[in-house]
Amino acid sequence: MKSKTARILLPGLMLILSILACNLGSPSQADIDAAVTQTIQALEAEMEGAGDTDGDAPAQDDTAQRLSDDDTEPGEEDTEPSPTPRPEIVHTTIPSSPGGLNSYMTDRSSENYAPERRSIGDNFDWNLMERPFTASAMDYQAHLDIIRAELSEVSPWLYITVFVEGTPPPESEAYYSVEIDLDLDGRGDWLVTGMIPPNSEWTTDFVQVYRDSNGDVGGTTPMRADPNSAAWDGYDELVFDQGLGNDPDAAWIRRDPGHADRIQIAFKYNLIGGDREFLWGVIADEGQRDPGSMDYNDFYTIAQAGSPTQNNSNYPLAEVASLDNTCRWTYDFDPTTQYIGMCALPATPTPTPTGSISGYVYQGGGSTPSSSRLSGVTVMLGQGSCSSSGFMTAVTSGSGYYEFNGLPAGTYCVTINSTTLPPASYGWDPVYPNFSGVSPPTNPYQSVTIGANEAKENINFAFMTIVG
Repeated sequence: MKSKTARILLPGLMLILSILACNLGSPSQADIDAAVTQTIQALEAEMEGAGDTDGDAPAQDDTAQRLSDDDTEPGEEDTEPSPTPRPEIVHTTIPSSPGGLNSYMTDRSSENYAPERRSIGDNFDWNLMERPFTASAMDYQAHLDIIRAELSEVSPWLYITVFVEGTPPPESEAYYSVEIDLDLDGRGDWLVTGMIPPNSEWTTDFVQVYRDSNGDVGGTTPMRADPNSAAWDGYDELVFDQGLGNDPDAAWIRRDPGHADRIQIAFKYNLIGGDREFLWGVIADEGQRDPGSMDYNDFYTIAQAGSPTQNNSNYPLAEVASLDNTCRWTYDFDPTTQYIGMCALPATPTPTPTGSISGYVYQGGGSTPSSSRLSGVTVMLGQGSCSSSGFMTAVTSGSGYYEFNGLPAGTYCVTINSTTLPPASYGWDPVYPNFSGVSPPTNPYQSVTIGANEAKENINFAFMTIVG
């Protein structure tokens, strides 16, 4: 990405081409006329010898200043072209503040690893960068270490808030960006990017919006590192440049007035066509800052980029440093598919089984519970064929009822512990479902098979007292 001065001094002709190339709908004749007028005014000012109007104080010694800038000796002709002044931008719509939270994602912090001059979680091959460190020296840059990002919609704006580990210094030239993937294919389609201003006032200064007009962001394989191709040009179409474009109010940036460690970006929803259901992610970049070289892992090899992982042979960071980005998350829909570049879907929880087996223990004959219910009797459940036990136990209620819940599908063995039957003069004989005819009686049992979430009821047991 170009320096501040270069951004201000964009040639007038490129401004016209940028406006006419914009895909935000066909510009009206009034828009075109306004753009042409702005450019003509800029060129006229240039021919009149107008200087840079970015607010910098003039050098006290003009000769010394020229020597420091272009090494032109006194008396030699200065062949450098005069810079083009910026046309005056008139804003009519300014963002306010984010509303309720619509979407968010979190990102790994490197703060705990900063004393060791390393990070974890960087995956250059998959375009997941965790590199908030300077090249070579590996000095930690907390203002580039993203830990969270939030998106909210307050018509006509989409607001992005970027949370970082530390307050960006006043002199920072870091760019904070939001990348939009409209068709969910892993390739960014739009990039809204801006250099952080020194204060908390909304500004369009150094804010730009790019579009990938030919679908080559991401290279051959979206998100994955691919061998560089000279034909790729990343985000190639500049549709908004510091207020120049179809809409001078399209995109803004500021420091969050209430939180020194947060940066806010606002852009009009119609800038991206008002599309619903997209993926979005954020980037903090004080290194390359070049939309034309995105994704960076397609333009640099890992050997050129370096690595923040100490046990990697490419440690330390080299050409791709001072950078952090997030995975992408959804806006306006709940994902059921793991899209390329998207943050990992939460693991699908294993459904809690709701199968059950229940019945009664009673005194009497036959399979139908009598009025003489037996309470306090221990019922045992085993998994598998009878006479297994030990999986669960239940004790009959005052009505002789027992129940086993939360059972997965399968075969179970239900057994009565006859030693827990209430006292009787001569003991008990089981008469249903299996008659023992012996004294003391064997423990009666039933084999029960249930399907997924099936309830088997009336698995009953009947006993008769033994006559002396």
